[in-house]
Amino acid sequence: MAQYPPAPPPPGGATPGTRPGIVTAAAVLLLIGGGLAVLGGLLLLAGAGVAAGSGVGGIFALFAILLLAVGAVEIYAGVKVLQLKEIGRRIGIIVAAVGALLSLISIARTPSSSVIGILIDAFIIYSLYTNEQHFTA
Repeated sequence: MAQYPPAPPPPGGATPGTRPGIVTAAAVLLLIGGGLAVLGGLLLLAGAGVAAGSGVGGIFALFAILLLAVGAVEIYAGVKVLQLKEIGRRIGIIVAAVGALLSLISIARTPSSSVIGILIDAFIIYSLYTNEQHFTA
């Protein structure tokens, strides 16, 4: 009897422990978005200190804390997506959906950046939703 080599895996099948490039791209976009949000929050916090005497310092500080929290959640989701953890996938989809909704709301003020934001968030949602089989609990 002749020995036959093992059959190759079916195309498009989920190989456990491998991360598709599209998932890596979504994770990198989450990390970049989170980093920019943290940077913006720090700048707003610095602006809150400068504007403290004019009465708008408290509003700046509130938005700064909110932006820092959103940035931290995005970074957390990006790291967990890189580790192929299900919690990162879920948080990433939620953060991208909220971002897309906010971009849709602000499309009248800044149409070009809002459309770009919607496209980036749609890409993140698509890549994380369609590659569910690669993530583990």
